[in-house]
Amino acid sequence: MRAIVRSRLLGVACLSAALAGCGSSPEHPPRAGSGFDGGGSGGASFDAGGRDGPPSPDAGGLCGNQVIPAVQSRPNLYFVLDRSGSMADPLPGSIYNKYVNARLALKDLLLAVGHRVQYGAAVFPAPGASPAGCSPGAEVFSTRAGDPPSYAAHGETGPVLSSLLARLAKYSPDGGTPVSATLEALAPTLLGLQGDTYVVLATDGAPNCNAQASCATDECMLNLAGTTIGTQQCDASFNCCDPANVQNGQLQCVDGPASIAAVQKLAAAGVRTYVIGMPGSELFSSVLDSLAVAGGEAQPGSPRYYPVKNTSDLTDTLKKIGVDVAISCDISFDSAPPDPNLVNVYFDQKLVPSSPTDGWVWTDSTSIQLRGAACDELLSGAVLQVQVVAGCPTTVR
Repeated sequence: MRAIVRSRLLGVACLSAALAGCGSSPEHPPRAGSGFDGGGSGGASFDAGGRDGPPSPDAGGLCGNQVIPAVQSRPNLYFVLDRSGSMADPLPGSIYNKYVNARLALKDLLLAVGHRVQYGAAVFPAPGASPAGCSPGAEVFSTRAGDPPSYAAHGETGPVLSSLLARLAKYSPDGGTPVSATLEALAPTLLGLQGDTYVVLATDGAPNCNAQASCATDECMLNLAGTTIGTQQCDASFNCCDPANVQNGQLQCVDGPASIAAVQKLAAAGVRTYVIGMPGSELFSSVLDSLAVAGGEAQPGSPRYYPVKNTSDLTDTLKKIGVDVAISCDISFDSAPPDPNLVNVYFDQKLVPSSPTDGWVWTDSTSIQLRGAACDELLSGAVLQVQVVAGCPTTVR
């Protein structure tokens, strides 16, 4: 469980400032005059204020409708996606190529957690890349808040997510894998974002495209792949990354040191990086492990990066990362409720009883913690909205 220091947005968490006479049941509607019309359109809505704006200040038919917001600070989730030529290869388990699958997996992820984060995206190499296909990547979608949860609740893709997917769909796989140059180019943008920032770097190969690199055959991607150029086999006796042998051959050297340095530079400034290796990257697990460790978000075991084998793997891995960034079982409030015994928690308008093992507990006067099954349910990514509502006696398991 991640610490509250990240101040994750947990949907619309709210307290009622008006505690008077809401009845003995936490699901009893407010009395007339409480400021909520139980028969109105807001009663069953996730977002009574309309899908294009913030949630309206009511508890959706639950007791209490004067909102005191929880502490909210959306983390930034920034996607840096490989669109190199090999991303045109099919992904096992899918009729689509790896790049299309990356877009589809992002859609699934952001439908689940997009309303809890701000997100942006870049692709590499840059659109309109040079003939060598090694132009540094570029931002294609500036970081902004995701759609309100009402879209996902209604099974719809909101305007922000639709715009991201449309931008990514403009590009097709082509060129090399200029990781170090891309991260260097994006650094000012990433470091300029307000709040906690996390990069998700997804690639199907090793970083390359460094014109200043040089390498032996054991770090030449052409040699490692056993490529044949003309009639010449790239093997231990012929270094295909030596520009004396192959024009611009140095661009195919594994660009580990410079890429690791770029990730370390971001991490030192507080921008952490998750590394996803798609099929095709297996030969380069060592450098991907090093990138993951340098980024500060390595897996605890081996491999340290996140390898994916097929389409379901990719979707599950992205969702795991998104939940890790966007959701916490700790919720803090701007101020303490007048009476902590008149507070209840709801997941998507379903009551979550208080329990030290499978519900929620107060950890101090302005914070609660979800535990056991309740925390597990929240961390599954299936809960769109969390509401903390004051005004009725706490239901205890």
